[in-house]
Amino acid sequence: MSANLGHYPLNPAYGSGIYRRRITFSTWGNGIQVGVLDDYHEMAVALLVSDGVVADVVARMDRYPKTSCPGATAALTMLRGAAVDGDLPLSATDRSSQCTHLVDLARLGLSWLARGDTAQVVEVALTDRDAARRQHLVVEVDGERALEWLLEDESIVLPQDHRGRNLFGGFGRWVQETFPPAEADLWRIAQMAVFVARGRAYIVDGPTPRRVAEEPGRFGACHSFSGAAFDTAYDNTGYVRDMTDGLPPLTARTDRSIGRDRP
Repeated sequence: MSANLGHYPLNPAYGSGIYRRRITFSTWGNGIQVGVLDDYHEMAVALLVSDGVVADVVARMDRYPKTSCPGATAALTMLRGAAVDGDLPLSATDRSSQCTHLVDLARLGLSWLARGDTAQVVEVALTDRDAARRQHLVVEVDGERALEWLLEDESIVLPQDHRGRNLFGGFGRWVQETFPPAEADLWRIAQMAVFVARGRAYIVDGPTPRRVAEEPGRFGACHSFSGAAFDTAYDNTGYVRDMTDGLPPLTARTDRSIGRDRP
């Protein structure tokens, strides 16, 4: 979701709902699958590992905002050869060729593998902004509460130790310097949830699809806003799922296996 969605009609139901996001982790002998399910996305990445590096990577997109999004799966091949315990190669973090969400899933998968994390499900719940522009966020790991924020205008009110910290503009670097890796991953997951949830204030999947080129300010932001896609891609219609009442069971399509039959 964009920071500026003013060209979309306002969502009259905004203010009474909850944005939810689930990230699932499934490890096996030579790799890991990481999937995401939320109001706007249903996709997964599988990383196959050999001798401490990424030997292959495959991805699946089942639900996504733009008609061009699936084209970004091919760019993930840039991850081949990346060290499990190292940073992603610069070519893989080039936003103009990648899907932000697939790269985030891949980064989380490598982080999980590097530390041998056994957690399987991370779920985020974030309330819409209220009249005081406040939001309540909770992150659960395997059903146990692991992180809780009170936000005002996307700045932390609680926990008190981090009061006033804005979630954007240097936040990722601060998180990396402040928290151990497992906790830092949860803070980054929470930050992305706040960013994506901005879309709930608008109707972004209306019956008349808008061209990507109607958002020139986002040129270069990701695969769908770059190259030929910028001039040819449209919004998908009817793809949004309001999950205020809860996420679907873990048997949803995002949780099915991909990539395990690859060499």
